[in-house]
Amino acid sequence: MFTSITHTMNKSGASRHAMLTLSLLVLLSVLALPAQASSVTSSWQSWPAVGDATLKWGPWVIYDSELRSPSGRYLSQDHDLALVIKYRRNIDKDDLIDATDDQWQHLGISKAKRDKWLRTLSQIWPDVKKGDRLIYVLQNDQGRFYRDNRQIGVVQDREMSQSFLHIWLSPKTSYPQIRQQLIGMR
Repeated sequence: MFTSITHTMNKSGASRHAMLTLSLLVLLSVLALPAQASSVTSSWQSWPAVGDATLKWGPWVIYDSELRSPSGRYLSQDHDLALVIKYRRNIDKDDLIDATDDQWQHLGISKAKRDKWLRTLSQIWPDVKKGDRLIYVLQNDQGRFYRDNRQIGVVQDREMSQSFLHIWLSPKTSYPQIRQQLIGMR
């Protein structure tokens, strides 16, 4: 009888130990998520600049931009990159969306894809004020948008993520001089 009670207690103790271990693992996993997100958020900030450029339209300066990469060199659009744009003017979200549509159309992207992607951007992008920074980080085939240093949206569509950077980095860009400056080929 005594061995039967001890055996039951050992089973109960083992179950309790397994439950505590599982609970601890779940708790540690949950606590690690913000740290992982934070490391993605902050990693691009320490990347060196590849190049920088200023977009002017007539006499107006629209924005200053900077391309960053982990190595400080532009290897291709398929590698981790961060595009930092600091606006020198107030621009409505709708104007940003229209300009993006124009650029994607120039690059030959189908209307169906553009419409889908623009709907995504319209849910992410804010109106920008003079001095605001919009940052686009492509890391591990996933795009993330930040306003200043706060994440405002994620793009899981790999093709959209790449196509957004193509606006500035494609050899077919509307702004070849800006491309050259951003990729460090002044």
